[in-house]
Amino acid sequence: MLDKVPAVFQAQRLAQIVSIAADLFHRQGYHTVTMEEIAAAAGITAGALYRHFRKKQELLARTVLDGLLAFETLIDDHPAGDVDGLLRAMAALTLDRRDLGVLWQRESRNLPQAERDQLRHRFRAIAARAAATLMAARPGLSFADADLLVWAIFATFASPSHHSVHLPRARFEDLLHAMGTALSRAILPQPADLPAAETPPGGPRLGLARASRREVLMDAAARLFSERGYQAVSMEDIGAAAGISGAGIYNHVAAKSDLLVAALTRAADALQLDASRAFATAASPRDALELLLRSYIDLTVKHSHLTGTLITEVIHLPAEQRHTIRRLQYDYVSEWVHLLTTERPELTEAEARVIVHALFTTINDLARIDHLRERADLSGGLLAICRALLLAHIG
Repeated sequence: MLDKVPAVFQAQRLAQIVSIAADLFHRQGYHTVTMEEIAAAAGITAGALYRHFRKKQELLARTVLDGLLAFETLIDDHPAGDVDGLLRAMAALTLDRRDLGVLWQRESRNLPQAERDQLRHRFRAIAARAAATLMAARPGLSFADADLLVWAIFATFASPSHHSVHLPRARFEDLLHAMGTALSRAILPQPADLPAAETPPGGPRLGLARASRREVLMDAAARLFSERGYQAVSMEDIGAAAGISGAGIYNHVAAKSDLLVAALTRAADALQLDASRAFATAASPRDALELLLRSYIDLTVKHSHLTGTLITEVIHLPAEQRHTIRRLQYDYVSEWVHLLTTERPELTEAEARVIVHALFTTINDLARIDHLRERADLSGGLLAICRALLLAHIG
């Protein structure tokens, strides 16, 4: 029957299926969405869907690959040095496909390792081409600095995928373009500006092991949840990472979900505690923003698994606990929004919220990219990048 359908209609139907699947994966999470649900949303039978994709994992791979292809096309269509044109095109694509950031950052972990590695290498190649475009517009900019700025731009443009703030389309594009422009022009600290004792975030980890076995379990669980995703991690995996074998893990915790709740609660509480310290010591809204920014960067660079879990794994909590964590996240963002609109009264609350979410996404993403963590100046670079975002001027 499919052979009798004109190729153009088959292509349209395939694109529709991929778009519907991407939206469902984005909103509900890969593991909760079934092939039958995707088929129903597309108005076809499950059997017809399986003739296009043999399994759900193939469909996920297609949604992620389509996003990478879209970015590849944008970059290839803009000559070296055309940073403004590239940023405007990326802003439009970001709002057309608000699912892309979550698909790449959260759901791509559900693909086989070999496939993830291929996609990662492809994304690195896209970033390298974008860095060349930026370097052509900024002679003298090193590749390492251009690379960091490009990944910051990518994260900023991916940030609408992680929130539901709405603005008029033209205004939203202008705001994203303004943030991208501010990042493309940001001045990063150079090695000579760094304290002599600064150690690369990716260097040897110092410190002492915790005596509490429960604390060791919680830390191991948070790291594995951040790296692999909650659904892909078993209690046995956590026990092995913590050095606890067999059923001994259940002497410390009743279920895997308890470890997720504990990790997310700890991350949210740490952010609220830092916010309280900032407000208690700041002399002005600007001071408070600077203190909050420094503390968030410090927490994320040192404990990226905690903030990473807070971003990607809340979706797996039971409804009541998910609502509690979401409420804490919203309140924390609102503190930043209040400070930013006080400091910059020309911004609406929604615009300030978009900027704050972009700042968080950028810090969280860059702190988890292995080759960027090797930079001796990552924290200083993030500070310069986020200051540029907070000051981004909308034309």
